[in-house]
Amino acid sequence: MEDKISVIIPCYNAEQYVDRCLNSVVNQTIGIDKLEVICVNDASTDGTWDRLCGWEARYPESMLLINCEKNGRQGRARNIALEYASGTYIAFLDVDDWIETDAYEKLYQLIRKYRCDIVQFGFVRDCGIEDIWKTQKHREKEDFYLDFSEEGERKKLLVTALVSNGCWDKIYTKEFIEDHRLRFPEQRAYEDIYWGIMTQLYAKNAYFFNEKLYHYYVNQESTVLKKDEAYHMDIFYILKKVWEDCKSSGLLGRYPREIELNFLIYYYLGGLKVLALRYSDLKYKEYRLMCQTVMDMVPQYKTNPYLSQVLDDMQQLQVSLIDQDISEEEFAQVVDLLRRST
Repeated sequence: MEDKISVIIPCYNAEQYVDRCLNSVVNQTIGIDKLEVICVNDASTDGTWDRLCGWEARYPESMLLINCEKNGRQGRARNIALEYASGTYIAFLDVDDWIETDAYEKLYQLIRKYRCDIVQFGFVRDCGIEDIWKTQKHREKEDFYLDFSEEGERKKLLVTALVSNGCWDKIYTKEFIEDHRLRFPEQRAYEDIYWGIMTQLYAKNAYFFNEKLYHYYVNQESTVLKKDEAYHMDIFYILKKVWEDCKSSGLLGRYPREIELNFLIYYYLGGLKVLALRYSDLKYKEYRLMCQTVMDMVPQYKTNPYLSQVLDDMQQLQVSLIDQDISEEEFAQVVDLLRRST
């Protein structure tokens, strides 16, 4: 399917969001004939499937529906869709979000013009109550292009936050995804962290289009924001998988300190935030296990040259606690500080 964009939308119990999301897709200025819309119903228990079928009936030439009998989380839903995607370009869209009507036309032009693996674009956090553009600018930064073919440039990329870990604020060439067999971890939350880090390790180049095109719905019932769910512990599995896959592929040997920094940021600092902000009870035992894992897997973390360059004072303080064997009472103070500062 030459020169089309495959738009991949995982759907789970999203009956109330389907219409808003798909309205934003079928009304794209690029034209529905330039899109292949793939919706994966991830074993929804509400009316999501019926809603999707109604849309497919209206756009049978442009929509592909896949119905899963068992829930596999967003990672598996996206992986299934990637096997069916036939477009030259791949875009991901979460079903409770929506996109500006000229988004895909602009992204299509940019990824063709710059011949890059990835185009990253801006987004707004939207509560869906009022027109967000009344309070937010459409863009705040200038656009730019980066080439990562030199290892020094990739190392710079890996220690910055230039590329986000989300997949929904980007468009990719399918060739890039397939050449590196990029896929999401399945049956786990926080799968986007794995995807984000691996794409940064493989991309040859990227264009940063800083116009805000995507509406990220602030949904308190979303996977990330719901509290006291066991799946929040998946963040530790995901980062261990990143480490092991980088090790087995040889990437760890090429970028040891950069990948080590990412492990500290996402496994330890990210994990600490999850323990503090996503659980009501004190996760002291889990914290101690997290610290021990860091010391076992990256015993030289204190000598990482990027710590003082990248981490702010609070983050450096948190890292300094890893080998301190702090008490449960002291950990409670750390948690309280994190909760009050967020």
